Amino acid sequence: MNIHTELLPREEASDVVIIVDTLRSCTAASVAFQQGLSTLDFTPSLRVARRAGAEFGLLLLGERRGMVPEGFNHSNSPVQLRQLDLAGKAALMVSENAPHAVGFHAGARHVLLGSLHNAAAVAARAAELAQTSITVTCSGFRDEEDLDDSITAAYITAQLKQLLPDAASGGADALLNSLLRAFPDPLDALWHSTAGRYLRRLEHAGDIGMAGCVSVSTHVPERTEVIRTADGSDLQRFTVRT
Repeated sequence: MNIHTELLPREEASDVVIIVDTLRSCTAASVAFQQGLSTLDFTPSLRVARRAGAEFGLLLLGERRGMVPEGFNHSNSPVQLRQLDLAGKAALMVSENAPHAVGFHAGARHVLLGSLHNAAAVAARAAELAQTSITVTCSGFRDEEDLDDSITAAYITAQLKQLLPDAASGGADALLNSLLRAFPDPLDALWHSTAGRYLRRLEHAGDIGMAGCVSVSTHVPERTEVIRTADGSDLQRFTVRT
């Protein structure tokens, strides 16, 4: 068994991959499923989202520059999603970073969404599913490495090492070990990350605090199918297995 970590999508995973986008998509996904959501699709495109929402009757979640786009139902703020009753509903989330990482690893056998919020649960699910390897991939922020995803990858990788003590480690493992020593409280890393500073400017500091809560959720979004829209776009669909 091999545990490989990468600070941005670099090498396509073939077995199990954990996509990390702490601020905010993967945290928001876990929260939405906690609130009863049945399925969640991802896309970076507002155009695709609006067409797919109409085609499949999906709730649209997302923001652009801190504003909910025209025609969308809700933002992708974890704090705001926690206030909603999403029982039995299907949604599509627009995000700039996580959908690219998900698409990059579309060929993996299993794709999971990880955050600090579900760190222990996503590590346990990955260890259960893996046959040969687990890749922990950070989504980054606007195509750059960022501290929020890196510290989350460090926590998830640490959990994986406890579950799979004989597994070999590679990729950014040494750096992640250093981050764990440098940031004993992961909230500090989130607060000072590029994504964190951006959210603070938009007055979404509450989302940072919520995203910094470690292993409080047992909900692990897992890709179950790929949906082809009428215009030929592919949507990776996630559910939580019970």
